[in-house]
Amino acid sequence: MNMLLRFFIMISLLKQQLKQQSASETLSLETLIAPTSRHYRVLPHDMGFRDHLPNYRYLSFIELNVTRWLMACCHQKGIQSLGWVIAMQEMVYLKEIKFLSKMTVNSVLAGWDHKYIYFEHRFFVKNQLMSVGMTKFVLKDKKGKLQTPEVLDMQGEQLTDVISTWNTHQVAIKSSKSKVSV
Repeated sequence: MNMLLRFFIMISLLKQQLKQQSASETLSLETLIAPTSRHYRVLPHDMGFRDHLPNYRYLSFIELNVTRWLMACCHQKGIQSLGWVIAMQEMVYLKEIKFLSKMTVNSVLAGWDHKYIYFEHRFFVKNQLMSVGMTKFVLKDKKGKLQTPEVLDMQGEQLTDVISTWNTHQVAIKSSKSKVSV
């Protein structure tokens, strides 16, 4: 319930901000790679039974940041509605985030290819890095049809070594799945 409330508050505030901005025909690289940074307080309903922020809640905070970035890009492009679906996600947990901590989540576009968009997410408490995540997702229009990153002016491919290695790992996992017998 908490994430749903945070989502609606974020959407409402973002819509107010976006009303003051005008749409443009193309998105600049600076706009696309501008970090999305949000601040949160870890509340009781965010907590797991082990007295720290559980793994699944990190993914909820990531969803809020990516949704905010996508809404801002769509508004600037004049696109009515564009959704996203996660294709792969990975987290590296460095330290536990405790109850009532003030947390900052920074998300930044890490790259794209002809089908996917890649984001990196960093979680901080008091300027200390607590975890790092990567997200790979596809874009969909209102009718559920896949859209390429080109709809947001991302031409060609822009991949880092981390993204390439991550994709190679995913391919290896998929191919080993077919070899395992149950």
